[in-house]
Amino acid sequence: MRWSKNILEERDAPEQVVFGSSDPQMCPLLKLAVYIKCTPAVANSEFVYGNPKDGDRVVRRTLQIAMENGSFSKIKSGNMGTHSLRKGAATYGSRSGLTKDYVNRRGRWRTRKAMVDTYIDNTQPYPDACAAAVLAGPNGPCRYVLKHGLSFLTREIIVNEVAPTSNRVFGEAVAEMLGCVLLWAALESKEIYSSALLPTALQERTIEAYVHAGGNREVNPIVREQFHVVGDGSEMHLITLNEIPTDSHANVNEAGASTTSTSQNDRRQFAALHSEIFSLKRYMTDIMNEVQRARHDTQRDLDRFSAILHRHTMRPVATVSMRLNQDDDQCDTTSTTRKTRAPVQLSKRPKDLFELWHEYEIGCGGRKPAKNFTAAERGANKFAFSRRKVFWDTVAGLVRAGYTSDVAIDKVYNAYGRQLSVSSILVRLRADRHNGGHPALRL
Repeated sequence: MRWSKNILEERDAPEQVVFGSSDPQMCPLLKLAVYIKCTPAVANSEFVYGNPKDGDRVVRRTLQIAMENGSFSKIKSGNMGTHSLRKGAATYGSRSGLTKDYVNRRGRWRTRKAMVDTYIDNTQPYPDACAAAVLAGPNGPCRYVLKHGLSFLTREIIVNEVAPTSNRVFGEAVAEMLGCVLLWAALESKEIYSSALLPTALQERTIEAYVHAGGNREVNPIVREQFHVVGDGSEMHLITLNEIPTDSHANVNEAGASTTSTSQNDRRQFAALHSEIFSLKRYMTDIMNEVQRARHDTQRDLDRFSAILHRHTMRPVATVSMRLNQDDDQCDTTSTTRKTRAPVQLSKRPKDLFELWHEYEIGCGGRKPAKNFTAAERGANKFAFSRRKVFWDTVAGLVRAGYTSDVAIDKVYNAYGRQLSVSSILVRLRADRHNGGHPALRL
């Protein structure tokens, strides 16, 4: 239900999980049902406190009336308000084993939000339910269930006769639950508890509606069931432990001693089992992360090997091309002599750095690789060779350091940008060489 007083926008007020408590004095469902039933001017709103912008004043006035009553005993002296109650609930939850994230979700306190948090519903039933179960007290949470076989007590009677105000405010689903709480508290024996569960007038009206429907005031049609919360994130399940028996001739401490011990033992066992399941899920998540990481590393190695093979497969193609050209021209000895005596020269306008490196490593168009030029051949191409040598030296140094040529050339592109021409990149490489080289290309 929507019941937070410090929420101004509907997107920030998701439905909040509310559980009953095995200790009636701590049961929020019982207190909520009494509050709605005894407040004649309750607003027709989906929020418990009516207008959300007016909630702080309403809560403060209600707390002032309750705390100024002589029967209200404070654990710690001094003024109390909504801040004290929120602080106490947060401290109690954290000391009971709840994580800080669960406490923060339960309090619906504003934190720094990303854009995605503006559009998604931040309701997380399982963390919210864990916090609600802890706040139900040491006896654990419970729910109020109608006994089987009571055909005279229908949902319409509970909603329209027992809890009509709740039906108008929250709808039939919540009104049915709060009506069951009122029926249980009205028909529960007064001798069991040290204080009354309901005001006398409210108790009489509830019993009158129950008797008018055909019920017997000596038989309580509602039973309380303890449960354990399991789940993960948005998935939540309630596992019923046992019913809470009541003895009308015994004190509540004596009547609930064995039941509390049994339920706590069952709750511990379920908590241990759920912890094991959660640890297995976390272990499987770690395994899947390792698999994904290994897959990424394998793919990276395969890409590296593919680049190396691609570079090496280009070398025999150039050699075969030279041999085929020589075989085709064997009949013309003059042409062959002229080809072997042709001057060694570099390409005029390489289209990219990859072609420039191919010219150095393998050679373009069947020509001699630039790395094998003699001193005379380098002198014949002095202008182009001297300006390209700074790039060849940079890539060769990266290759000796363990990089592939393709990765090394990509590093040069990343350092200077792919929008520049080959000539502009060579000019910047020469300028950076006087300063020790570009920082991204230093080894």
